[in-house]
Amino acid sequence: MSNLFCVNKSGVSVPVYSNQNESQRIGTIGNREAFGYDRNWGGDGVRCNIIFLNSSGSLSYGCLLNPPDRTLTPCTDYPYGRARINGTEYMTFIMRRSRNVYKADGSLWGTVAANRKVACLSGLSGDSHPDWKGINYVENSSGAWVRVTGAGTNYGFVDTGLAV
Repeated sequence: MSNLFCVNKSGVSVPVYSNQNESQRIGTIGNREAFGYDRNWGGDGVRCNIIFLNSSGSLSYGCLLNPPDRTLTPCTDYPYGRARINGTEYMTFIMRRSRNVYKADGSLWGTVAANRKVACLSGLSGDSHPDWKGINYVENSSGAWVRVTGAGTNYGFVDTGLAV
C-alpha cells in the first residue's frame, strides 16, 4: 500500500492526536491544508497516521481519528493543471520555491526551480518521507519536461517543503 500526499478538503479543521496517547490532541489539519498520509505505518480510514506541520512549525507524526469525509483527499484530485508528455496525460503542480528532487532510493537527483512544475500520475508519496510527493517529470528552466530517473525506476520524489 502506497503512502499519499493529501489535502484536507472536508471543509472543516480536523484535530490531530498523539500516536502514543490518542486522547492527547497535538495539532490541527486546517481546511485545504496539505499533509502526508502514512498508510504503510497503519491506517484504515478510522485511525489514520499522518505527518504534518504542527503549530510550532515542526514536522510531526500524529493520527486522525474518524476523519470527516474528504479529509484524506489525494492532492491529485486538485492539480495545478495537466500536461501531455510523450502521449500520456500527467497532473502538474507548480513549485513556489526551488525544491530538491530525489531518486526512488532517496539519493539526490537534482532540483526543480521556483515557479516551475512537476508532473505525476498519482498521489503517491514516499515510504520513508510521506512529505515527499512522487513525480515522473520536472519542468526545466527552458520549459522542457525532463524525466526523473535513477535507482532502476522512472520516477522520483520532490520535497514538498511541508517541513518548512
